[in-house]
Amino acid sequence: MTTRRAMKVLSGAVAVLCAAATLSACGSDDDSAKAGGLTPVTFAMASPSWNAGFAVMAVVEAEGFYEEEGLKVTTNLFPSATQAAQQVAGGGADLGLMTVEPVAIGHDKDLNLAYFGSYWPEWIYSLQVPDGSNVKSIADLKGKKIGVSAVASSGATFARTALELNGMSQDAATLVPIGAGAQQINAIKTGQVDALALWDIQYQMVKNAGVNLTPLPVKEAAGAWGGGFATTRKNLKAKKDVLERFGRAVAKAFVFAKANPEAAIRALWKLYPETRGSDPEEKALADGIKVLDVRLAGQGFDDKSLGRIDEAACTRAIDLMTSAKMIKKFPAKEIYTDEMFKAFNDFSYDDITKRAKSAG
Repeated sequence: MTTRRAMKVLSGAVAVLCAAATLSACGSDDDSAKAGGLTPVTFAMASPSWNAGFAVMAVVEAEGFYEEEGLKVTTNLFPSATQAAQQVAGGGADLGLMTVEPVAIGHDKDLNLAYFGSYWPEWIYSLQVPDGSNVKSIADLKGKKIGVSAVASSGATFARTALELNGMSQDAATLVPIGAGAQQINAIKTGQVDALALWDIQYQMVKNAGVNLTPLPVKEAAGAWGGGFATTRKNLKAKKDVLERFGRAVAKAFVFAKANPEAAIRALWKLYPETRGSDPEEKALADGIKVLDVRLAGQGFDDKSLGRIDEAACTRAIDLMTSAKMIKKFPAKEIYTDEMFKAFNDFSYDDITKRAKSAG
């Protein structure tokens, strides 16, 4: 599959998404509709399952931060960013958490989605190899096998893009689906693949299993933004207060998780027991915290700018997708607003930190 073919697949998915948006209602315009005194919000999260990389979003629920902001939030999981975007565009959700691709691709198709808060401050996809590999650069991947979670995954698309950006055919290397969990680790340890095309928290999970990795730099991805919370252009105005309260609840959870990562992981386990796994508690907790630390990095705790979208980083993401011929170049500000992050951070960091420190 070439980059153009990958682009057609993604663009086709967004075209279906746009059709769904025109046929569906855009959600309730009446924010006065209350559930027990709380404003109902439907949230679409792009993840096939809960894991430690989303522990912050579990803390929001477990600590009652949504309720403190007057919200009753229903969280629904979707396997891909495109599907989460479809829910938001079609009115099935008020807002969603998704990587940058579907909103950027949908820009030229009048999808009318825009980001209002950051969650992934950096591009999450990369290529990495086990330590000691004779693969030292993208060029060395010619004739090699690259492990991906699935051939249609965003990681796989990034691998194809990286090959082409480095002057090679996207058939120069073979993409091998290795799934996740134990199947994935076995494929790496037994040498079934020479390199990996995954995303940040999956790499940490691989490292937790005892596999040390070395990144293969893709210069076009350096400094690129990863994505965050998006909604419709209409909602940016009509539901600004709700979006600000949602963002503030999430920001509180970030501060809580930063202050007490162990409590954050335990909150995740309590709400979603399947995330606990079968390892001894000490190892499971330590591994979970390492994954959470990946998500906490670079979030803007020091200057109290949680949720801020950096224009230069968003522009880098647009440039990367433009280089891959996935989109036509446009100003980054056309798919995001940075007007709300100050409201997100309008709470006492000290109070939340004390609350986290006293948590079990």
